[in-house]
Amino acid sequence: MPWVIAAIVAGIWLLVVLFQLGDVATVFLDSRTARDREIPSRIARERTNELFWIIPIVALLALMIGVGVDHAGRYFFDATNPAIGSLIVLGIAILVVGVAGLALGATAATDPVSYSALRRDLRDHEGERITRTQLADFRARLARIDARTRSRMRPTRLLLTTSSVLRLATIVVGLFVVASVWIAVAFAPSDQSASLIAVSILAPVISALFAALGIRFALSSDLAWRRVYAKQRVDILKLLENFERSSRKGVAGLGDRVARALKILSEQQPSA
Repeated sequence: MPWVIAAIVAGIWLLVVLFQLGDVATVFLDSRTARDREIPSRIARERTNELFWIIPIVALLALMIGVGVDHAGRYFFDATNPAIGSLIVLGIAILVVGVAGLALGATAATDPVSYSALRRDLRDHEGERITRTQLADFRARLARIDARTRSRMRPTRLLLTTSSVLRLATIVVGLFVVASVWIAVAFAPSDQSASLIAVSILAPVISALFAALGIRFALSSDLAWRRVYAKQRVDILKLLENFERSSRKGVAGLGDRVARALKILSEQQPSA
């Protein structure tokens, strides 16, 4: 039994390592592909690493919901009133669809809340005179984008983000592997106990290595994307400043047209 528990813990650690490998690969890709792009209908989550983490989260939720459906079905369908069981399973199925819909929405969301999208919309109105209301709406959008990307603009807080905490937490899973193997050796020693202990020690070392690489590449990615966002924001501020100046100007030739109209009216008054 102790070795069975150790094997389960080792299997969980291997799964965690696979996720770590994907995390390191995607965050490294983000650090190398940070560019100032302006592609219509581009996904708002420009970073591949953000999209990558949606997969394990949705998979974990689906697994938990599936286990809940299985237990609910067994409990209620074995009871005297199967209709209640049907309603419970139907409700859980609706919950599954809702979770899937939210995940799909998070993945396939378009980019109205991004600097590149706002800059593209401003450029569509370039050369025009926009109203004060439109200008206020553009500034409100900029404020929402600033709030959304505030964490990305503060690299000193990177180690306190959820992703970095999760990266460091994987080391604990590796330590659990070592502890479970030591307990198994204590309760059921074998000829290969020394070798298994030596191999188990590699678990936290590998987890720590992947965690360090993930945090290191995340720092590089954050710095590269901060530069991109800063450039896009400067462009937006310049466009807003131009719109601000143009909105304060009068229409060219309007005074002359008004003067001519008044002159014509004054000339027509005696004849009337």
